[in-house]
Amino acid sequence: MQGCIDCHCHISSRDFDGDIECVIEQSKKAGVLALVAVAEHAGEFEKIIHLSQRFSGFIFPCLGVHPVQEDPPSPGGITKGLSCDMLDWCHFTLKL
Repeated sequence: MQGCIDCHCHISSRDFDGDIECVIEQSKKAGVLALVAVAEHAGEFEKIIHLSQRFSGFIFPCLGVHPVQEDPPSPGGITKGLSCDMLDWCHFTLKL
């Protein structure tokens, strides 16, 4: 099987909420074999996990945070630092 893997996409963006099935279908038709769904902030983790379960074998999660982004981003683009110890609450089990 030939195709490509999109190794950095933001499929969890609200921009795709209304037509996610169509986006996935068109991606597959274009030869995309898999999507790696990258989080912009910890607030997206659950949605990305849900998408990876809903589209199992096609969407794969990449959970992490940018050190200058907060969860969720504040209005006006003001950011504060985020450290790993702030993520102790976040525990997911994945079956890949």
